[in-house]
Amino acid sequence: MIPPINADNRVDASAPLSDWRKSVSFDSAQECEASLKDAIENPMTPSEYQAAAQATLKAKMHPLSESEMTRRMQESVCVSAGDPRLKSKAK
Repeated sequence: MIPPINADNRVDASAPLSDWRKSVSFDSAQECEASLKDAIENPMTPSEYQAAAQATLKAKMHPLSESEMTRRMQESVCVSAGDPRLKSKAK
């Protein structure tokens, strides 16, 4: 799960998990943890960041800074699809 972005275009890792975005599905927790570890240990190259920023602009959204993009990955978590925190609370 990837944390949402607040109005200031910053990572909001304190948001409820139900507000986070699903990224990739894995067959096991071990696969997820290994993939997340790899992504954190091998951050985007400058050219990969530029490509991601261009895709974000093309989608008419404001791209994150490189440091916020890195922070977003570092704050990401692996959770089971059945995790009760994924359910929105009734308002």
